[in-house]
Amino acid sequence: MHYLTIASFLLSTALLTSAAPTPTSDADLVPRACSTLYPDIARVEQARPVESYLPGFIVAQDAGATNIKDAFAEFTVPTPAYGCQLEVYFPAGYRINTWGSNQVYVYSLDGPLSRSPRGIDVSWAYGAPNIVSQVGTVTFGSKPNEPTKVVINSFQCKPKMAFRFSIASENQAGYVEFVQSQAAGLRMTYNC
Repeated sequence: MHYLTIASFLLSTALLTSAAPTPTSDADLVPRACSTLYPDIARVEQARPVESYLPGFIVAQDAGATNIKDAFAEFTVPTPAYGCQLEVYFPAGYRINTWGSNQVYVYSLDGPLSRSPRGIDVSWAYGAPNIVSQVGTVTFGSKPNEPTKVVINSFQCKPKMAFRFSIASENQAGYVEFVQSQAAGLRMTYNC
């Protein structure tokens, strides 16, 4: 009888030991892969109130918050998606043209950007969705010897996510311009 009890004990201990998780080092862990989206970009200018289809990412203003130029970014997010995160990424030494105040406010918008057959159809005077709230502040810059990644904010994913970018000063002049691409600029990561 004792033999059976000892044998049962040894067998169950062996089974539990083999089912226990194996310790791993940090080197064995692989980070989850995120999916990445790149935006459609548009811009508006206070001095050209009805002109739309302005290209490029330029955010600027003259002293006293005059001659304002704001940029828009819109992402089309597949469904289902979770954990949308608005980021800025620049490779080492990426050229960003700035002067004056280069800190930028980021606002979420209440809907998608207007479109026509020519593309995004927004101007200073019409077509731009309303601002919902300020969701972040970012200073655009790149480091000379290493990539730069800045997380602006995280959101619940929606099929269309649009943002407006404005110089973060009520009186100082400022300018930010860069070439938006899949290699550099704004991006949205999700499903991480």
